Amino acid sequence: MNRLLIIVTGLIASMALLATIPAAAASHSIRIAGCRARGEFATCVAGGNARHHPLKIVLHVRSDPKQSVSGAWDMTCAKGSGAGSTHGSFHSGTPINRALRKPYRHPDSCIVSADGQLKRRGMLHLWLTYTN
Repeated sequence: MNRLLIIVTGLIASMALLATIPAAAASHSIRIAGCRARGEFATCVAGGNARHHPLKIVLHVRSDPKQSVSGAWDMTCAKGSGAGSTHGSFHSGTPINRALRKPYRHPDSCIVSADGQLKRRGMLHLWLTYTN
């Protein structure tokens, strides 16, 4: 009887865990692209595709040592048979986690690129992510 109770409890716990996986999977971020550079005024460029109806697209920038970074981003999104684009620039201290403005509220997909440059010597890491 005790063994049967352990098995049933294990099955119920497993089913509860499986029921929560789709919700958790939907909220994790997917990497679009990234780059790294090192040196005096280090610069890098990253670009790629956010597929499957991206809800939020985020630009991430880190540097070592922490310092000012300047750069720009560009995005073109498709929705149905149309396309629209947005762009912007940034000048900020690191770390940066900036949600980028999309041209449509619920696009089908987006092509995104971003670049960054350090103010002085160091290591630069820039990457783009999205959630759907």
